Amino acid sequence: MKKLLLAAALVSLTACATATPGGPRTDWSCDGGAAYSARINSNGAAEVFAGGQVYTLPATSAGRYSNGAVSYSDDGALGGARGGPYTNCRRG
Repeated sequence: MKKLLLAAALVSLTACATATPGGPRTDWSCDGGAAYSARINSNGAAEVFAGGQVYTLPATSAGRYSNGAVSYSDDGALGGARGGPYTNCRRG
């Protein structure tokens, strides 16, 4: 019985460890009804969810992320992503 409980606990902990590979998600609402979400993953890159796509953007400087085509900053600026334009974005 103890072995079964130990196995169940290990499976549960493994599931928790893989469920949130990054920080909390931030939702952004922009002018014209555009919206997107972003979070910083465990590698320090931004994961941006916009226009039905997920963009993984490496950090370029403090609070700024880009893959050369799409850019995001911690203040809510997003450029180059599908579903835009993303202008005057606010948290929430």
